[in-house]
Amino acid sequence: MSNRDLDGEEGVDSNDKLLFEDQWIFLDHYSTLFRKSSLMLVVTLGREYTVKFHVRDLSRLLNYDVSLISKNLKKLENLGLVNRENVGNLVFYQANMDSVLLRHMKICFTLMELNDLIKTLGPVSTNSILYGSCAKGEDTSASDIDLFIETIEKEKVSTILNDFQNRIHRVLSPVITTPDETYRMKMEDKNFHASINQGIILKEGEHVF
Repeated sequence: MSNRDLDGEEGVDSNDKLLFEDQWIFLDHYSTLFRKSSLMLVVTLGREYTVKFHVRDLSRLLNYDVSLISKNLKKLENLGLVNRENVGNLVFYQANMDSVLLRHMKICFTLMELNDLIKTLGPVSTNSILYGSCAKGEDTSASDIDLFIETIEKEKVSTILNDFQNRIHRVLSPVITTPDETYRMKMEDKNFHASINQGIILKEGEHVF
């Protein structure tokens, strides 16, 4: 229920305000996660999930103090994003790929990495999809970024992709088709079409893929 203030306008009931504030309580657990140093750890460990890292290795790699890296790793461990293993007097950390949150964060990082490209491709593409390992959060630092792009302006799209490639470390691996070529793919290479169709839609136009 709302109250009216002195000007006759409706104000927010104190109970409603408490309920509104309560819905954000879950974010208290993740406040340290969104620091750049923590995000860099998640990206590094997530994309090198087969490797076990010592704290000092991560400190040198990311150029952060050992104490900060250690503190952040403990927070990530508490969130279930990384696993800790004691080997004698040494402690190693490794990405926990069983974590749904970690895999989706990896997908989010890839989308953030591609955001400028997605916006630039928008006006010259009819459909675009991120597929393959990057769309599943199973990618590594050596994984290509698989993109399907449907367009009637293939040369413009190729130029945009070549320019953007110089701005990122991982390799873009695009499949560029016209709408007619997309239709033929759907008819003639159903398995490949299905694998693309399981990806993340970046743009969906009038032509139904």
